[in-house]
Amino acid sequence: MFDSPLMRVLLIILLFGMVGCATGPVPVNPYFEMPPERLPKAELELYNRALEQLKNNQIDNSIELWQRFLKNNPRSFRGYNNLGMALYSNDQLKSSMEAFETALALEPFDRKIKDNLKRALKFQVTILRENKDYATAIKHLERVKKLTDLAEKEKVALEIETLQDLIYEQVKRANTLEAYEEFLAKYPDNPKNSDEARRLIAKMKPQEPSMGEFPEMQGERLPDPAQRTTSSGQGTVVPEPMQSVPTLPPVRRETIEIVAETVQADEAEDLSSDTQDIVMEEAKPSPKRQPPVEPVAVDPDIEMKRERPTPPTQKPAAAKWVKVVTLKAPLRVRAAPDAKSKVLAQLPKNTVVPVFQEAKDWFQVEYQKGKKGWISRKYSQLVN
Repeated sequence: MFDSPLMRVLLIILLFGMVGCATGPVPVNPYFEMPPERLPKAELELYNRALEQLKNNQIDNSIELWQRFLKNNPRSFRGYNNLGMALYSNDQLKSSMEAFETALALEPFDRKIKDNLKRALKFQVTILRENKDYATAIKHLERVKKLTDLAEKEKVALEIETLQDLIYEQVKRANTLEAYEEFLAKYPDNPKNSDEARRLIAKMKPQEPSMGEFPEMQGERLPDPAQRTTSSGQGTVVPEPMQSVPTLPPVRRETIEIVAETVQADEAEDLSSDTQDIVMEEAKPSPKRQPPVEPVAVDPDIEMKRERPTPPTQKPAAAKWVKVVTLKAPLRVRAAPDAKSKVLAQLPKNTVVPVFQEAKDWFQVEYQKGKKGWISRKYSQLVN
């Protein structure tokens, strides 16, 4: 049936095609196995030892060897990429992202380094989203968007909009002017919520009344008392300025009016200039003195009651539990809150354990009955 050479060739091509479809795409190796060129023999051996330790899952030794290699070769993007992979395998996401960023700065167009950095950023976004730290997660996704090809940018943009919607839900629950203004300052181009935030801000801001709304208030200012004059037959007599009483402005206004009324126009025609001076001097009233205000006595019992408020009753603290949220590798339990302390045990993913104490970046948990140790806060999440 397959005696002709042409049929045999077609059969071989068909078999190769079927094998290729069955195997699928080959996964990309995240490491740089080929060392840099023109390395001294000692540095070449150090590079190969560090890579071998990384492949054999001896992470701590591999990290130490990569750091020694980079101390002598600070421009090696291969070394920084492999160090980032070792830190990523050890659940040190922040340090691994810094190593990948350094490698990418040295070799900006390398696709392997970009993929490794995006992998670490997305894992960090997953943890931040579970902890409801949406703002920091959006910053990491913005970095992922810059590293992503044009075909996948829209997918990352949708993830960013989803996190912005979750932030807006928190803002609506707060329902304060400051919360809406802060959201609008950070995300002014959100297609779903920015316009609504602007409308609510306009409603919440107090409206300042204009002067046109109160026409009756204009022209109500009384003339200055010093500008008032007294008319007489011989001309206009300007009284001497009165002694003002700062604490009693109404009394001053009434006194001036009485002085103005004492000089009548008809009497001024018959009086001489000397008589008018006497009348003006007699008409000047002396300023009235206000009786001193006696201080009000305060009951000491009332004062003591005011100074001693009842202390609020404190509720008993509830027990706390944490859940392990690593990607695949188990979370190490250490003897002290230090990444270099002794490893006591390992907790698998999704394990829930009680918390007894909290440090800066660590939880003290009971990993076995009667046995306690410390786990990293970055890769664990409070569940109560």
